[in-house]
Order: sequence, then structure tokens, then C-alpha cells
Amino acid sequence: MERNKQHREKGQSAVEMALTLPLLLLLIFGMLEMGWMTSTRLVLDNITREGVRAGIIAQSASAANTNVTTSINEMKPDYMTDPLTVTVSFSNPSDIHSGDITVVVTYDLPTLTPLTAFLTEDGVFHLRSECTMKMS
Repeated sequence: MERNKQHREKGQSAVEMALTLPLLLLLIFGMLEMGWMTSTRLVLDNITREGVRAGIIAQSASAANTNVTTSINEMKPDYMTDPLTVTVSFSNPSDIHSGDITVVVTYDLPTLTPLTAFLTEDGVFHLRSECTMKMS
């Protein structure tokens, strides 16, 4: 009688583990994925801000575009293998020095694990960073 009770309890533990393991894994991988996404978003914000700083000293709109794009691509970390989309706009295009410069950078960050890919529409996180500064 005692032997049958121990055998049934071992089966109960296996069933409990089978029920809770997927939830536990989803929580762990979800935390890793959100940390990865947040870290990449902070990097994107920083390189966008530095790109704007490179653009505010330009003498023309074309020079500002070149300075911004070059600065951002030089600062892009190696793990960002996909290209960045950089958009530069001016609040006063006829006289760029009397207005603001706005830079928008977008990046499609692939997920770390296939378990969290269902959190996105197409398996990537669409990150966007925008920064505006006064032209000097």
C-alpha cells in the first residue's frame, strides 16, 4: 500500500512540472527579451541624439544629412546587423539655421528566442527614436 502511494506522488510531481514549466519558461524568456529590447532602445536613443548633435553644426541641409547619417552609422553597435533608417528634417527648410533639426531613426530588432516571437506581428520589434534640437 505504501509503495503505490509513493509511485502516485512521483507521477503527480511530473504532471505539476509539465503544467508549470511552459509558464515559467515564458516568464524567463519574456524578461530576457524585454531587457534586450530596452537596452537596444537606449542605444538607439543615444546614437540618435549624437547624430542630431553632429547635424546642428552643419552649414547646409545636405551637409547636415551627411553628418547625421555618418555619425549614426559609425556609432551603431556591431550586434545591430540590419540597416538603420535615418530621416532628417528641418522646421524651416528655407533657412535651416533659424529653426530646429529633427532626426528619426528606426530599427527592426529581431527577437532573441523563438518562444517570444509571437509577441510581435512579424517576429521583430520595430524600434523608433526621435530627437529634436535647435540649429546653431
